[in-house]
Amino acid sequence: MTAYRKLSIKMKMFLMIMFMMAFIIILAFGSLYYTYSVYDKQLFDKSSRLLNLSSSTVDVELQKLEALSLNMISDTQIQRALKSLLDDNSAYSSFIERKKITDRLWEHISGAARYVQSVHLIDSRGRVNKYGETLTVSQEKYDRMIAAAEQANGAVRWLYPDDDDPMLVMVRQVRAYEPMTLEPVGILFLRINIERLVEEYAGIDSQDSDIILKAGSDVVYPYRQLPEAVSAGLNPLPGSGGYEIKNLDGREIFLSQKKSAYTGWVYYNMASYDEIFERIIWLKNILIVVYLIAILVVLALGMVFARSLTRPIRQLISQMKEVQYGDLENIDANLSIPTHQHMDELGLLQRTYRMMITHINTLIKENYASQLVIKETEFKALQAQINPHFLYNALDSIHWLAKKNRQEQISSMVLSLGYLLRSSISFKQNIITIAEELEIVNHYITIQTYRFRHRLDFRMDVPASYLGCAIPKLTLQPLLENAIQYGLEPQVGSCLIRVYAEISGGKLALIVEDHGPGMEPEYVEQVLRGEVKTRGTGIGLLNIRERVRLAFGEEYDVLLESKPGLGTRVTVLLPPPSPGKEEKLWEDGCE
Repeated sequence: MTAYRKLSIKMKMFLMIMFMMAFIIILAFGSLYYTYSVYDKQLFDKSSRLLNLSSSTVDVELQKLEALSLNMISDTQIQRALKSLLDDNSAYSSFIERKKITDRLWEHISGAARYVQSVHLIDSRGRVNKYGETLTVSQEKYDRMIAAAEQANGAVRWLYPDDDDPMLVMVRQVRAYEPMTLEPVGILFLRINIERLVEEYAGIDSQDSDIILKAGSDVVYPYRQLPEAVSAGLNPLPGSGGYEIKNLDGREIFLSQKKSAYTGWVYYNMASYDEIFERIIWLKNILIVVYLIAILVVLALGMVFARSLTRPIRQLISQMKEVQYGDLENIDANLSIPTHQHMDELGLLQRTYRMMITHINTLIKENYASQLVIKETEFKALQAQINPHFLYNALDSIHWLAKKNRQEQISSMVLSLGYLLRSSISFKQNIITIAEELEIVNHYITIQTYRFRHRLDFRMDVPASYLGCAIPKLTLQPLLENAIQYGLEPQVGSCLIRVYAEISGGKLALIVEDHGPGMEPEYVEQVLRGEVKTRGTGIGLLNIRERVRLAFGEEYDVLLESKPGLGTRVTVLLPPPSPGKEEKLWEDGCE
């Protein structure tokens, strides 16, 4: 894992593509081999259905032959004729009875299938009564037929094709039914052309047949057309059926089989495995070649894709190193050169980075120019300090002249005016204590009291525990000025103006309230949007709100409430007092 983390993005992308290709190839070959297995199963199902149909058809016909033989041996005329031949020794009578047997055999066999070559009935004296093809068999086979019939005790026995007779032979013993003595009176055997039976009823040509019928080691069908090596390799599987792939006579054979429930014979269906899967094997080889080519193409495309991703990243790292070394002039020149880039995420990242560096460089230049302007302004401010000092000295002279002539009102107003002047043009502190702000308020109210006298009813109630809290400079004085202009001046009688403090919602609320005429809701909305031009010092409500938010954060604000006839209330929300901090501010303010 550590080694993987140290790899470059290009190598990680390359490895990811390799793993994806390996996964796709494994999935594809797995699907291919699964398809082979499905194809094998379908082939087995098709072969099994073909075998079921063929075996069922052949078994049905063999069962019909067994029923036909039963009809023959139970025929009343044949039974009487056989018993007569058993008891009567005259030649003429024997001839007549054999003629009756031959006629009845003809009647039975004429309506039977064409695949019955001949029917033979041997009486108790060993004479053969037959109908159909004449065939001389060896004494050895004749003896085998007689022995098989006698051993079966009336049941059907089969003799398979051989060199003496290529026909399938069915033999059974004939016994007396009337009366029911079951005394042997003869032997019946039918010669069956199994090839014609299979051809006509299973729909298969023996020359192109892929069906084989075996009884143990004996080949029932097709006789003399199956190589010995193939016949020897056909062995039944456990159970009633199945399939396997075997090498027979040098060829790969797909072999399915089914065991007959009637005769116990095994039906085989052979198909050349190479011929069946030749196209699939060819397709598999083509797929392997296609996959190899696809791997090479994907790897090449993957390397190109990974390089296209990592090239802008490397360029971005190089540019960042130049910024790290402080070479902004060169990086700015390089960034200004038009480059062809894609508008993907990396392209947007490079574009944003170039814009950021350009903006930073512009800000640096602007900041440098601003510093020069500030220095120049400070120098000019030092030169202009003589003007406020001259004004202070003039007001101080007026104050002492008024004191000398015992003009206390003039002296107090000039003293308050000088204090307000010093406070308004002093830029040493932007944040002061509430105590310092209230000192400015007191001097302002002193001047306004001499102006409005008994009409101005000013009250201030700020607990001493809040005096050390911080407040932006000149926050309350503009609010009091607005209260006087919009609350006191429009009315003839006196107007109560209050300044008080309380804790509200975990914040210190400093409230300026007047009992003036108030304002309409629409006018209040205009004031809050800054659409009303102030007539006072030029410091409006939005200015105070912005300075409070800049000083303490967005959660602190200035609220305006007013209703017609009920006056106006302005609430300044400030940070609440905390132990230690306010005491230090209070001490600094007192100094």
